[in-house]
Amino acid sequence: MNLTNETSMRKSIRRLTEQVTGRKEELASTRAELRDRFLKAAEVAREGGASDLYTGLSIAPGIPLPAWIAVFEMEIGSTDFAALGIEKLREVLDAAVGAAPEGGETSREDIASPTPIHAVRHTWRRSRLVSEGDVEREFDLIEADYWIAAAAPARLAMITFTTAYAEYEEEMLELFDAVVSTIRWEVAADVREEQRS
Repeated sequence: MNLTNETSMRKSIRRLTEQVTGRKEELASTRAELRDRFLKAAEVAREGGASDLYTGLSIAPGIPLPAWIAVFEMEIGSTDFAALGIEKLREVLDAAVGAAPEGGETSREDIASPTPIHAVRHTWRRSRLVSEGDVEREFDLIEADYWIAAAAPARLAMITFTTAYAEYEEEMLELFDAVVSTIRWEVAADVREEQRS
């Protein structure tokens, strides 16, 4: 979901709910409920500063994947990340991120990519009580924050993954690692032109 503004957020949510339910009339109430849930999640992510929010629908047809991914791009005043270079960004990230939340783990990794990417991963579990009408249920969630330093273009970002598949923690973290290993940040065409000048 594109969270850059209210219009793009609502269009993304409408497209996603139609993808999941189609336009079948008998699924209208399900579509409306799904739209409301996505809207709540998107608003929370947007208020927290996320630029994009993704949800996993399925690993393969018929195999659901309950996972959310929020992307936060960091801007630190007038800092020129490009002038710092990837080595300095890596040092800044390693020094600034610190330890994982209580009971969590921290790992660091350099990702093989056309442009260098360095990631610091925090993982931990938390419980969440969800109330829906008269029903209350507690879910164990796996959280994984990836603090990322990338070169060309030089950027800092945080990507947060959340899943209720706590019993498959190892497999889900491997999946999240695989997703992060595919990250490619493209330099916008106008920036490429400016760099050539």
